[in-house]
Amino acid sequence: MLLKFAAALLALVASEASAQSTGRVVVPYPPGGSIDAMARVVAGKLGDATGRTFVVENRAGASGAIGCASLKGGPTDGSLILIAPDSNISVYPATVKKPAYLPVVDFVALAHTGEYRIGLSINPSVPAKDLKSFIAWTKTQPDAVPYGTAGAGTNLHFYGALFAQVSGANMKHIPYRGSAPAMTDLVGGQIAAVMLPFGGQLGHLHAGRIRMLAQTGENRAASAPEVPSFKELGFAMLSVPGWYGIFAPAGTPAEIVNHYNDVIVKAIGTPEVRERMKNLELEPREMSAAEFQAFVKADTQRWAPIIKASGFTPGAE
Repeated sequence: MLLKFAAALLALVASEASAQSTGRVVVPYPPGGSIDAMARVVAGKLGDATGRTFVVENRAGASGAIGCASLKGGPTDGSLILIAPDSNISVYPATVKKPAYLPVVDFVALAHTGEYRIGLSINPSVPAKDLKSFIAWTKTQPDAVPYGTAGAGTNLHFYGALFAQVSGANMKHIPYRGSAPAMTDLVGGQIAAVMLPFGGQLGHLHAGRIRMLAQTGENRAASAPEVPSFKELGFAMLSVPGWYGIFAPAGTPAEIVNHYNDVIVKAIGTPEVRERMKNLELEPREMSAAEFQAFVKADTQRWAPIIKASGFTPGAE
């Protein structure tokens, strides 16, 4: 009896210590942008629900692979989670010969945290008023027109490559270490175009600092009705949305996975978070952890042939 009591007491102490410990939400990109903002919302909600203080840790590099790889083999007590875009989850495995991590093996999916549009924008100095004239202008340039993205091997990279392939635009990819520095160079005129998440561009668009030519939504966005969709301009293959998701290291107990999913799904349903997501141009998608895991697997299988068809050569790691 005494041994059982001692064991129960130790378990209680360990549980309380775990609840009071600091948790980390890894963002595999620099501060700034939609994913970083969403991470801070998630950190606050999980902190309220668990009693832990969750801090956001920006670990940029290698187009997000460094931050994502830090999740592999990490603690499975709920103290370490990752928020990442589809680029680093369903796209990444097909872009390297020796992946530093395999999301469907090394991670467990916790929750879907929203879909996002992607916009092709140019600096106002570019002599093009719409997508058709931009394509024509690129073909007159002696060198391929550079377009910036958040990194090589990202979905943004392949959206740009696919667009260039099907439109005949004379473009070349310039990878950045995140969306924010790419946008800074676009506004500053150091680069002619970008393919970046739609929401993060709206402030610059409305201020007249950039010109957005098209976006990947099924239709026009209420926040920028003047911007046509790729689909209405004849490029329906570019109407697939991007997404963000929350993950934990493989081996995290089902009760933690389901509890975190419940917390995040409920948070997404609140007016406060819905308004925040609206401001970030994120469309809510409520899924159970099991549904999201299946979604990730299917999306990974969808991207593999697209990447192969693009002619992209996988890197070493």
